[in-house]
Amino acid sequence: MKKLFTIVSIVFFMAKGNAQTENINSGKYHPAKEHFETQYKKQEYPKYSRFQIKLEKDRVVIDVVKVIEFSKYLDEKFKLIFENGLLDPMRINGNPVLKIASMDELPLLSTNSQTKRFKFWIFPQNNNAKKYSVEYVLRGRVNPDEYYFELQNENADENTSFKEFVKGAKLTYLAYGGIII
Repeated sequence: MKKLFTIVSIVFFMAKGNAQTENINSGKYHPAKEHFETQYKKQEYPKYSRFQIKLEKDRVVIDVVKVIEFSKYLDEKFKLIFENGLLDPMRINGNPVLKIASMDELPLLSTNSQTKRFKFWIFPQNNNAKKYSVEYVLRGRVNPDEYYFELQNENADENTSFKEFVKGAKLTYLAYGGIII
């Protein structure tokens, strides 16, 4: 009887654990949902052309002077966003070098098949701050900053692959979300 109870318990907990679904009002979605509901304003950003972009192992070089570095563990699909010239490090952190710590798509916040929303984390760099200033201390902190952005592709539908979506997309929103604690 004890053995049967153990087996039933294991099966029950495994089934319950595997049946969990993402909830738009909790976890990674909660702060992003609030941000998009209260601060979203559609914008237009220029896109870099492919000849201005050089893809290297764990980074993208834009116009020879701007660099976006990312973890070797970053999903390959997110690298397509950088390859297609959709993000500019100067626009994000005012620095020609941007280090992306992680990136995640937020499919529950995407409003339709022509829109995809994302979040990413960066660790602030204190390259331009004066030593012993408050900015120097804050930018050298351990906690990353979270940013949100939105891509739109007017020609996309439910059957459009991620690669094709990004290839025809434009950046329509980019904003600072806060410090991750």
